[in-house]
Amino acid sequence: MLNIITSNSQVPQTLQAEFTQAKSYIKARHSDATRKAYAFDVLAFNEWATIHRVNSLPATPETVVLYLTSIADSHKPATLRRKLAAIRHFHRESNLPTPTDSELVTGAMSGIKRVKGSSQKQAAPATIEIVQSMMLTCENDLRGKRDRLLLALGFGGAFRRSELAQLTVNDIEITEQGLRVTIRKSKTDQEGQGVTVPVLNGARIQVNKLFQEWLEAAGITSGAIFRGIGRGDRLLEEAITDRSIANIIKARATLANLDADLYSGHSLRSGFLTSAASSGASLFKMMDISRHKKVDTLRGYIRNAEQFKDHAGSSFM
Repeated sequence: MLNIITSNSQVPQTLQAEFTQAKSYIKARHSDATRKAYAFDVLAFNEWATIHRVNSLPATPETVVLYLTSIADSHKPATLRRKLAAIRHFHRESNLPTPTDSELVTGAMSGIKRVKGSSQKQAAPATIEIVQSMMLTCENDLRGKRDRLLLALGFGGAFRRSELAQLTVNDIEITEQGLRVTIRKSKTDQEGQGVTVPVLNGARIQVNKLFQEWLEAAGITSGAIFRGIGRGDRLLEEAITDRSIANIIKARATLANLDADLYSGHSLRSGFLTSAASSGASLFKMMDISRHKKVDTLRGYIRNAEQFKDHAGSSFM
């Protein structure tokens, strides 16, 4: 009903408040990042359809297949799947049949993955040694203190860049052993149940000290922890974006004489897990930090870290 109703005038006056709240609930089923991605993908599909004089709403399965074919060479399979999800969402919101569920579309997508390959380029893990080298590039000015904490905290909690971007002062509790960091909402917790992640105050990365130094230097007592810094070392009120965090990691990699193209916003998270696997940490202890739901997801980190351990050729090569 709500997909069909386009204006408040179609709703009884006694249900206006419920109608407004219902729309906010429906909107909240997707994260802000997902909604932005869908909007971008739908716009691109509409523009393509306009150029070729075909309908985008409703779109036929044949139109969707031709669209996928036209962009298959320039997009990864994972991006194509997201675009299909956006087109599906576009039609469902309009109460129209979804062309993406057609056997024609699923068959074309399977063929594209087979021909193009479905493997994704993985960001290089920023292991403990690499994180330390990046941290050494950070000077003692405001920007340097922020970036040093960002690297330390992102690594120590195996956080996603979106999780770092949304952290506030109230989300962090200082203890003698380290920081208790509350993640109120994440990729795998869209309902916002929240989880607390312990970040160890270690001998090599003293996250407690870095956290306190940053807050004192920036004069932050509430609100976002990681913020933009303008000209003249001026602290901004707005929290930095997850894209900014990825750019900071790349910039610090460059300063540390590393290939920035190999590193991304995921590098801190994968770096912690790779370092933990290399040191023989328990799989379940790793899951306590990473909050992965499936053991199989973490096995890849362990396999990569132990590729040369007890190698089959170690007795004769």
